[in-house]
Amino acid sequence: MSNRYRDSMDRLHFTQEQKQEMVDRLMEAGPVSSVRRPLRFRRFAAVGAAAALALSLGVAGATGALGSAGDAFAGLFGGGPAETEIIDQIGYPIGASATSNGVTITADAIMGDTYSYAIVYSIRRDDGSPLVSDETLAAGAERDGLLPLRFRNYGTQVRTSGGGAHGSSWFYDADPADNAIQFVEMMTQDQPLKPGTASVKFQDLSVYTDNDYRTSETLAEGTWRLKFDFAFEDSSISLPADQSFTLNGMDATLDGVTLSPLSIQVDYTVHQELVWSENRESGRENEYDREQSYRYFESLPVVITYTDGTTQDLTNAGGGITPGDGETVCQKSRIFDELRPLDEVASVTVGDIVLPVSAG
Repeated sequence: MSNRYRDSMDRLHFTQEQKQEMVDRLMEAGPVSSVRRPLRFRRFAAVGAAAALALSLGVAGATGALGSAGDAFAGLFGGGPAETEIIDQIGYPIGASATSNGVTITADAIMGDTYSYAIVYSIRRDDGSPLVSDETLAAGAERDGLLPLRFRNYGTQVRTSGGGAHGSSWFYDADPADNAIQFVEMMTQDQPLKPGTASVKFQDLSVYTDNDYRTSETLAEGTWRLKFDFAFEDSSISLPADQSFTLNGMDATLDGVTLSPLSIQVDYTVHQELVWSENRESGRENEYDREQSYRYFESLPVVITYTDGTTQDLTNAGGGITPGDGETVCQKSRIFDELRPLDEVASVTVGDIVLPVSAG
């Protein structure tokens, strides 16, 4: 492992769920888009290798066929009473599409905030035939709606201020009455996102053929490239920071808390440098490194308290760890499972620091 690669890995921390996803990808010798996030509906899909590409930007918008962002994201965030209203406030429909080998991928909608974004895509065969089999849809129904599909490769390029990123993606079927399936990507950056153009590339859709997600077969070969405006309404608020606290006997400073209806990010600095073990070069996390990760990162409690008295424990959130110069800079962040307006948030607790929230 090169020093450059190790330096970049030092920046990242993943939940156990995300670690397992990376293991699955390595075992398959290729990027895999798998997720373990419960959905409120059923179904699934897949893609595969290079082919002719037809790019169509903004066609839906030009014909007036664009739906609302709220419709595109419907059901993905718990289906609460305020979900559609919040999404329509902070999100935008897109309508950019690309076609390859008779399959079209359309970017339906985007929403985001200072550090996080979510994008929903629809995938369909142009001849109207089903993209996936009934057997695949049935398998998705047994997995909380998560379809056993993967892209051989995909990537999203957006402008950021640097740093690392973590997130998840998965396939589902939003409407069993049509022939499309959906793919959603949710990503959080360590540093603020910047407006501009998003460039996205997908290659080869395939379906898993076993229960352990090790074997897959191609559903659709092709390469799909899309470009669209990376724009949304950032409704984030910054809570008072610069408070001192103690984390496992170490002095630390809360540098900032950024909260929106979509996500939360907690920035803090531990005034002691985390030193990884030498055999971390092998790429395997040993017991010592796991203990250090827990000590500096995983053990920091983060809890949201709502005005109705309910709470949400975000202690197991993902994020970044950057040791150096005698200290360790950390970011702990999470995209919420349910969208709630900020005026329903009473406070955010980080460690023993309670930060009242006033959205007005």
